Amino acid sequence: MNNKRRRIYSYAIYGFFLGLIFPVAATISQLMMQGAEITTSSIIDLHLSYPLMLIVDVAPILVSSLTAVLGLQSARYLETSFHLDDQLKSQASKIENEHYFLEALIASTSFAVVRLDTEHHIITCNQAFEDLFGYQGDEIVGQHLDDLIASEDLLTEASRVSSTVSEGKLARIISQRKRKDGSLVDVEIVGVPVTAGGKNIGILGLYHDISDRKRAEQVLKESEARFKSLFNQSPISLWEEDFSEVKHILEKIGDKEQIIEELNKDYSLVLECAQAVTILDINQATLDLYNAKSKAEIIQGLSKILVIESMEEFKQELIALLNGETSYECEIFQKKLTGELIYGWLRLSVPPGYEDSWERIQISIVDITDRKEAEDKLRFISFHDTLTGLYNRAYFEEEIARLDGGRQYPVSIISCDLDGLKQINDQFGHSAGDRALKGAAKVLGLHTFRKEDMVARIGGDEFVIILPGVDLDLNPSILERIKNGITQFNNSNLDDGLYRPISISMGYAVVHEGNSLEDGYQVADKAMYIEKTRKKAK
Repeated sequence: MNNKRRRIYSYAIYGFFLGLIFPVAATISQLMMQGAEITTSSIIDLHLSYPLMLIVDVAPILVSSLTAVLGLQSARYLETSFHLDDQLKSQASKIENEHYFLEALIASTSFAVVRLDTEHHIITCNQAFEDLFGYQGDEIVGQHLDDLIASEDLLTEASRVSSTVSEGKLARIISQRKRKDGSLVDVEIVGVPVTAGGKNIGILGLYHDISDRKRAEQVLKESEARFKSLFNQSPISLWEEDFSEVKHILEKIGDKEQIIEELNKDYSLVLECAQAVTILDINQATLDLYNAKSKAEIIQGLSKILVIESMEEFKQELIALLNGETSYECEIFQKKLTGELIYGWLRLSVPPGYEDSWERIQISIVDITDRKEAEDKLRFISFHDTLTGLYNRAYFEEEIARLDGGRQYPVSIISCDLDGLKQINDQFGHSAGDRALKGAAKVLGLHTFRKEDMVARIGGDEFVIILPGVDLDLNPSILERIKNGITQFNNSNLDDGLYRPISISMGYAVVHEGNSLEDGYQVADKAMYIEKTRKKAK
């Protein structure tokens, strides 16, 4: 039986006995008034004679019912009271736990924390606050916060922050506050209003020492200033570019392999990516290199700078970035805004932190036009005959090695020899001999119709022509064109200063796949000497 039911039963029993008093008292009183003895028979007779006594007899039942109801109400009251008491105890325990938790949190946090009353006087603080500002606890409690740690020139600001928090608003600022020794410390300040029942009961102040961060920011700012100075004053063309839009375009295609495959086969995609690059900054050396008057002129005229030949290098830059490389170097071919062509050595680098976004790409371009021209000149000298301008023997041997074993068969080789060079030298001097050699070079050079054909002077009076993919046995008209060229040259105007008339002996060989080009040249050379001997015999 639970407490509630027990209480109801006890109240009902108590009521029953309380109600029993009424019929007992009424019976005894009535019998005494009649002078009758109190016996069972007299009591029965009395109740039978007076019907009102029967009503009085039900009093125990009525009173018992009433007290049972009271017992029920009492049980409910007690139950509610116990429930409320439990709630109050639970709430008190919760508040106490939260208080201990808050105290532990304040004590353990690296933030300097101070609790203030509504008048901004210090109630308590944690050890971090004492350490930050150099005070002991007994020097702090009861002090006005702003008077304690705000310097004179910052009192107005500190007062404004305190007032803001007192109005129930959160305040956050970065400023300075004064230590006990008078020195200032950079801090981030957060003021939190503390309320209870909608009423402001105080302030919680949090202070975070940001001295290291401020120093780091200052170092970074100075570093950026130095970088900017070096960037602007560098004699090398420097660019800062944003490739993030390029990355977005490429990522829509698929994975890395799919992107690279698409770049290799779709020139329009490479061009689209080039147009998606955003130029963030360029230095003065860039303006000078491209003959630009302003940065806007470079940015707006970027399409004038880029040439088709540089798109292959740009594609390779993108592939390097896709492969996760943070640097890439290559030669590029571009134009100045004035239309002059330049060669550049480009170096691309991705600064730390931008490897994934491509939002910052640094480009440097060194003008190597003079060097390239010198290299080209040196290469020309290395592979060309200085007198005639034709290829020399070194180039001829490289070309033979390149074509040997290739796929351009058949290859026709024509061996040529300027007739009578020794007699010309002996009779008219070496200058006449040189003019005769130049004349022969002019004739042979004019009749080399394709860029893949090669004419070389490989000795004093020896020339050779290589025709890849040509079978002279099937196409002898080339030999006839050369002979006609000799006739036209000998009959042409003599004002060009070249020696006339000239005569050239020729022999040829056709080399098919599987045969040696060197052997083919020997066959052609032997045929040329047969022709030369035949001419001398006439």
